[in-house]
Amino acid sequence: MTSTPAFPTLRQVIDRHLRRADPHVLTAHDRLDVSVGWVHSSEIFEIGPLLAGGELLLTTGLGLGGLDAGTRRHYVRDLAERGVAGLAFEIGRTFDAVPDEMLREGSSARLPIIELRRVLPFIEVCREANTAIVSGELAGLRLRSELDDALHRDLTGAGGVAGMLAHVATVTGRSVVLVGSGGALLAAHGVDDDRSAWRIVDSAVASAPVEVRGRDIARLVAGPGTAGAPGVPDDQVATLLSVAAGPLASALTRSGTRGSALGTRLVSELVAGRPIRRADLLSRMAGSGVPVSDSVVLVTVAAEAPDPRMAEAILSRVAASAGTVLATVDATVYALVAVTVSPTGDDPVERVAAAIAAAVDPSARITAVVGDGLHLGAVPSGLELSAAISGSLIRNAGRLDGATTRGGRSVFTGRELAVDAAVRTTDPAVRQELLELVGPLTAHDAVHSSRLIVTLETHLRHGCSATRSAEALHIGRQSLYQRLERIRGLLGFDPTSAAMYPSMLLALSTFRASDRLSDDRR
Repeated sequence: MTSTPAFPTLRQVIDRHLRRADPHVLTAHDRLDVSVGWVHSSEIFEIGPLLAGGELLLTTGLGLGGLDAGTRRHYVRDLAERGVAGLAFEIGRTFDAVPDEMLREGSSARLPIIELRRVLPFIEVCREANTAIVSGELAGLRLRSELDDALHRDLTGAGGVAGMLAHVATVTGRSVVLVGSGGALLAAHGVDDDRSAWRIVDSAVASAPVEVRGRDIARLVAGPGTAGAPGVPDDQVATLLSVAAGPLASALTRSGTRGSALGTRLVSELVAGRPIRRADLLSRMAGSGVPVSDSVVLVTVAAEAPDPRMAEAILSRVAASAGTVLATVDATVYALVAVTVSPTGDDPVERVAAAIAAAVDPSARITAVVGDGLHLGAVPSGLELSAAISGSLIRNAGRLDGATTRGGRSVFTGRELAVDAAVRTTDPAVRQELLELVGPLTAHDAVHSSRLIVTLETHLRHGCSATRSAEALHIGRQSLYQRLERIRGLLGFDPTSAAMYPSMLLALSTFRASDRLSDDRR
């Protein structure tokens, strides 16, 4: 794609098309870089209402000859108020010089008045200049169309947002930066580091909002051009940025295996513990396609799999029924799932856990921990929302190791694993005492390749229900009773009694945390 100016400046029109008329700029010398959208000639005094603005008006002053000075000043003032780019006044026919009152009014209204001292057929000037203007405008339209096509190809390609910014930078000849609505640096092209990116933002010559459903989620910024380098004028840069804003909004918020690019960056920042203001956090979530309201609960998730893309795919399926943003950091997939509070009052955490469990293939080696549910309308006083989310995501990841020691399940809630986290901070003497409670069972399993400790844990976690325990262990109830009897005999007490129930669960969690159980016994 080649860069072509949209409209020429007044200075360019004078140099290219009025040079033979010996032009002399008499007023508003600082306004010669305004764009000229059309060149028109007229001798009508009341031409103003017929002009749309941006024109260079050519006249011999014939319609002004019999008018008084005040009327001629009004003529100039009316042209300036209508946004005319300039007035080219040919002398020698009606006037020997541009009238002084017109020059004074032109200076006051900052309207460039160009005195033409040689005769030049206006029809030739209009034809040449307007042909060039139309050609330039068509080239600009073609450039915008080519950029739009390239950006939409990027949407389905592998380049993503980075590739799209590269296209914008190439077409405009400028470094470009994408800044989130909350002030976060999202992406950039043509800069060496973040500091250089912020210098571009500070010296921006053009920008365009990136909107989703009427709400700004980001801002696309272009820096100044390099002297002598090819590029487009600043006013066309702004137009090209506007062309890019729509495809960028789609790229930032689109769903897929990798989710929203804007959401990915947000989750990555939260995992890193970066403080984010509540308003910025909610704005970026909304821009990522996540519903944000006081009735929404954010549920945190951490998941692992042999290939992180497997976990990403599972969590993306959950996004079909709830807004989800996710990111993979150091092979762990982190996600935020937005759940609307149900009128029935069911638990959002259990709802998300059930949705993930339903999406997991039984043969897949995926483990997920579903953490806290943070109600956007009732975050604890004095607690920053981003800090609460960051803490929950990090806790979930820390509990994945404990989750993998429990066979038969893939999805766990963080609260059910809290005891596993607690035992790791228990006094070593107390931890040893707890391990000794189940020591006879672990020793027996090691010698006889039995599964007594698994049987006891399953039975206790199923509320000592023989029916549910036998079903979970895939054995008959009679076999279960025989194993329980063997367990009582080895321990010398009944581990299922009400008095021993809490201690035995804690002892089993301590054993799991000790990582003594081999993979084939989990």
